[in-house]
Amino acid sequence: MNWKRWSVVIMFFSSVWVWQQWPDSRLHLVFCDVGQGDGAIVVLGAFQAVVDTGAYEDRMVQCLSKNMPFWDRKIEVIFLSHADKDHAGALPGIRKRYVVQKIVDHPHIKDIVRYGNLSFDIIKGSEPVVTSVTGGGSESNESSVVMRMVYVGFSALFTGDLHEDSELALVEMGVLRKTDVLKVSHHGSKYGSGKEFLDRLRPKLAVISVGEKNNYGHPNGDALIRLEVVGAKILRTDKMGMVSILSDGKTMEVFREK
Repeated sequence: MNWKRWSVVIMFFSSVWVWQQWPDSRLHLVFCDVGQGDGAIVVLGAFQAVVDTGAYEDRMVQCLSKNMPFWDRKIEVIFLSHADKDHAGALPGIRKRYVVQKIVDHPHIKDIVRYGNLSFDIIKGSEPVVTSVTGGGSESNESSVVMRMVYVGFSALFTGDLHEDSELALVEMGVLRKTDVLKVSHHGSKYGSGKEFLDRLRPKLAVISVGEKNNYGHPNGDALIRLEVVGAKILRTDKMGMVSILSDGKTMEVFREK
């Protein structure tokens, strides 16, 4: 056996594998398929942020391993929209496997986290913006943090499980802008994604993080129609699996797992 030849071949394929794992210069916004819950990853070079974790450790950790280099065991920041299990349940499992530098779970309006040209702006903190909860809302859902992520000219809005009363309050507060990507609130519930809210945002892409054949009837047909009316392209994790959006700050490409 020619060991020298085999060592060269092994080194070549090892180099290719490492090269494939090496971060590129684009922003990667990944909506993980965590079932009935929310979990997203933002990757820019060696920086990683997690926005909600889903309920189950194995599903979120699998998504992290697919989207982070194998040698990188550090997550710079984890944002939690609120404490419900389907948004924060996998946090202990993630902390077992990765070093988490910062957790943002009770931010205030106008708080900002920056990394170079990437910023995470809190436009609604964990304090409710409505005095009473109606319809299918709850105090927990209305405490959802709303966060605007901006990378150069590309933007995404994360809404947790916010419902229509709080959406209207944000419209009246004048804190909303048009966005490229909307993480649809409460898995496409009929109690969210109201007309006035969507008219202000005019998202190009609307991502619904939702479990296949869930017991809640998510996403609701009326909510889907309202998203279609404003011209949003709808992306669903129950049908597409993991959804990845790559942007250089000006353009964006969409990739789906299935």
